[in-house]
Amino acid sequence: MRHLIARARDERGFTMITVMAVMFCVTLLSIAALSAAQGDLTPGAHDKSRKVAYAAAEAGVQNYLFHLSDDPNYWAKCTTGALPHAVNDPWNGTSPAADPRRWANVPGSASRYTIELLPANGASACSAATPDSTMIDAGSGTFKIRATGQDVVNGAKRSIVVTFKRKSFLDYLYFTDKETVSPGLYGMYRDSRATRENVGSGRDVITWARQQCDRYSGDEPSVGNRAAQFFDGEYQNPTTGVWSNFDLRCKEAAFQPYDDIAGPLHTNDEIEVDCGSPAPRLGDSVDDVIETSGLGRIPTTPANPDAGWFGCNAPDVNFSSAATPSSTLGTWRARAAPLTLPPTNSALKHDTRAAYRFKGTTTIAMRGTTMRVTGTRDDGTVLSGSDVAIPADGVVFVSNNGACSDYTAVHSAAAPATCGNLVLSGDYAANVTFTAENDILVAGNITRTASGSPFLLGLIATNYIRVDHPVTGCSPASPVTCNYITGCTNGAATPTNVSIEAAILSLTRSFIVDNWFCGASLGTLRVYGAIAQMYRGPVVRTNTGPTSSTTGYPVKDYTYDTKLKYRAPPYFLDPVQAQWRIQTFSEQVPPR
Repeated sequence: MRHLIARARDERGFTMITVMAVMFCVTLLSIAALSAAQGDLTPGAHDKSRKVAYAAAEAGVQNYLFHLSDDPNYWAKCTTGALPHAVNDPWNGTSPAADPRRWANVPGSASRYTIELLPANGASACSAATPDSTMIDAGSGTFKIRATGQDVVNGAKRSIVVTFKRKSFLDYLYFTDKETVSPGLYGMYRDSRATRENVGSGRDVITWARQQCDRYSGDEPSVGNRAAQFFDGEYQNPTTGVWSNFDLRCKEAAFQPYDDIAGPLHTNDEIEVDCGSPAPRLGDSVDDVIETSGLGRIPTTPANPDAGWFGCNAPDVNFSSAATPSSTLGTWRARAAPLTLPPTNSALKHDTRAAYRFKGTTTIAMRGTTMRVTGTRDDGTVLSGSDVAIPADGVVFVSNNGACSDYTAVHSAAAPATCGNLVLSGDYAANVTFTAENDILVAGNITRTASGSPFLLGLIATNYIRVDHPVTGCSPASPVTCNYITGCTNGAATPTNVSIEAAILSLTRSFIVDNWFCGASLGTLRVYGAIAQMYRGPVVRTNTGPTSSTTGYPVKDYTYDTKLKYRAPPYFLDPVQAQWRIQTFSEQVPPR
């Protein structure tokens, strides 16, 4: 009995059962964990592949933007000038096995991208013959592309749709950095006679203007408002040597009655407007912004603290006495971000082919796709009335060939032949930019050969862009004298009713009319394009008193060429390097 009881109490083998049960449970848990981990491998790999595809699509966008920055008209070449950059017409996504798109590999990665141009205005594809209407949205001036990236290993794709919009001086019909006359022109107010201050350093009037008037209105309180500056001085009679009193304030040009700025406007300064009758028009529609970077010079009402004009009382840009703003004029916007002019056009010389680099005064008369040139190339080749092809989609550069004195308002022809001046006229049938290290002189009409043609022409000068106006009655003898009230008449070769179809850019001076203060009326100055300048350039003068008269161009007909919203003349300078910017950036789901 005892033996049976002892055997019943024997627990040997029981522990083994427990251990085996625990091991069985652990094994089940391990299998479950492994199964779960293996189940996560596919989603994890897919997520990584999607990220690789998205990065490839972004690389495609940046590659396209690089080419667009290098050539602002890259988009207009559609797919014809895009090889080998994987730019395609849009694909509808059907038959994936027969995907017709060209792809580009991303260096250092097992991925690739492709670009599709997304046409606008109902077009089926971008056409290099009519890129404006097939690629550019007529309402917004933007264009779109689709970039698709793919992870080659796992095949995942992602697509990004990008909208591009250009920010440029050419967004505006009229642009100025400062709404005051260029300081170098102040000498004409005393016929370029000797002047001096009665107090202080004895500065002449030009030196005074450079130090006191080259500022924004109201934006420099530590040195005083521009309008408060005063030249208290004298000028010398060149014959008798007698000094007489002479005082002057900074010249703040106003928009006058009959002025018509039919397009958007921007100034880094503030504007002054004479609201006489008929009041000047700024803007052609409510879509045209009228921007100033200042806070507003003279509040016309307590409710309108940003008003920046004299004598007008509408909260919108409505330069009339009407109580209701006109819907045909622009929309006022104060405190706009300023745009900075580049200081020089020297970079354009590197973009100019050797045959189109000239030095010293050069005369060019355009004739459609050719131009007749008188001047000297950089390599010393002399051309005299030689016919040369206009460099389509290129640049003509005229540089200084020695010393070049400052422009003298009452002796506009005084510059030596060593100055890098370009004398230009004629009609054109090619996209081209003319640029000069000194001045460009418009010696007659500059227009497209065929009205309404798509070609764009740029005029860029480091200093002045001048409309030719030769006169008699101003003596070039030293000191220069010119009685601009009674003793000055238009020269025999003076052009009248001049038309300029171009994008105009004066980097350090102004767009002006030679001898604007002298002679008889010249009629209408028509500009179809855009005007950008450092200072407000004078083109007309109204003399009052017993000998009242109007000289220069009393009628300014400035109209914005809307093509400049999305196109630019070749290599046209801009506030930023890339004339096109990414406006919107969004993913398309599902990808194409």
